[in-house]
Amino acid sequence: MATPVHEAAFDKLRQMMRGELVTDGHADYDAARKIWNGDIDRRPAIIARCANAEDVKTAIAFARANDLRIAVRSGGHSWPGHCIADGALVIDMRRMNEVKVDPQTRTARVGGGAIWGEVDAATTAQGLAMTGGHVTHTGVAGLTLGGGVGHLMRKFGLVIDQMESAQVVTADGRIVTASAKENEDLFWAIRGGGGNFGIVTEFTFRLSPLGPEIFGGLAFWAPDKGPDLLRKWRELLKNCPDEVTTILAYLHAPPFEVVPEPVRLKPGYGFIAASPDIPIGEKTTTDFRTFGPPLFDLLGPMPYAAQQSLIDPAMPHGTKSYLKAHYLYELTDDTLAAIHKAAIAMPPGRSQMIMIQMGGVVERVPEDATAFGGRKALLNVMFVGIWDEDHEKAAIVEWARNGFKALEPWARGAYVNLSDVQDETSLKQTYGPEKYARLQKIKAQYDPENVFCLNQNIKPAKI
Repeated sequence: MATPVHEAAFDKLRQMMRGELVTDGHADYDAARKIWNGDIDRRPAIIARCANAEDVKTAIAFARANDLRIAVRSGGHSWPGHCIADGALVIDMRRMNEVKVDPQTRTARVGGGAIWGEVDAATTAQGLAMTGGHVTHTGVAGLTLGGGVGHLMRKFGLVIDQMESAQVVTADGRIVTASAKENEDLFWAIRGGGGNFGIVTEFTFRLSPLGPEIFGGLAFWAPDKGPDLLRKWRELLKNCPDEVTTILAYLHAPPFEVVPEPVRLKPGYGFIAASPDIPIGEKTTTDFRTFGPPLFDLLGPMPYAAQQSLIDPAMPHGTKSYLKAHYLYELTDDTLAAIHKAAIAMPPGRSQMIMIQMGGVVERVPEDATAFGGRKALLNVMFVGIWDEDHEKAAIVEWARNGFKALEPWARGAYVNLSDVQDETSLKQTYGPEKYARLQKIKAQYDPENVFCLNQNIKPAKI
């Protein structure tokens, strides 16, 4: 149990920081402690809205001196709520959100508190882009440190594959640079090992030319098309070029004006595709899109920013949600049958079963080049339970757990950013025993006391 901290200590911390402190009783306290997942309601002891790396360093030292757990928040999108905790000191990074693009070197310096919408706005203005999150208000730091899947990953790689360096504040208060030339072990670990090793206050990323338009959008089929549609998608995956990344989901059609009125809020299979090469995107998906035919097809040329915000309306702040997820490495007939059976059992409402295609450049990066676990996975499959009324929660959580259990025979590990809390056994499956052991050794070097434990936690090796 954390030791109660006297208000006089908070006052001293206020004087030491450029940023702002928010405690219970502050006008912003209730708003500041809310995160994206509306099912999580926790009361931290103090929220430190840091203005720079020195503030982060000061906050870490204060938390350690006062026996406070440390939670780190950027976009606040941790599904299990790792970014907030009762009685903890929350290091809120959102004020450190500057994005500086250098079009000559095709790089971007991104503050540790930035969200993807801010990165996309700055980079696309220069005709450049990088793989980013599927939702624009996702924090850059959290998504990056866990690996970083996104619409462009099969062509450009994961977000970590585009990282050139990072400024990191360690548990003992050092401000260090991690890159291929400095603190190489730390650089390896933060590319997929999550927030276990320090707090990143700035990233430098490589960018690629893009746009101004890409191929993207959504098509939608009735539930009874599912078995044949899944088999057809399996064939598409076998021959899919790197330029195309797809998602197949089971959900209720959104109530948008562009969606035919009779289809709105009806359940079915949604197909999302993205390609930086419009002709290749069109050619790759034409045969798939003519199957059925779909109830509607909104795929075509569109601004990259529009593709990036496509899922935003389904995932607003305050969404009450529960997640179970797997990596799948194959799609047998039995696997497809289990997927369809689990999907159509989904309760009415806003829940979703989402299958994100992996592969392409992602799998061709050597497995030991970064800490990321799952490069050879075929799919990232998620059962996303969402409810609006509390009495709906039990049935929706049960659906997500049942779907997860049904796919266990074909699953191995899970993407650390898009899963519920993973225990040590699960993390060893995700990373593999050798990589996990290496992560434990690096954890022991940079955080031997496990100060940064509110995450998919890798416990330090015993020395």
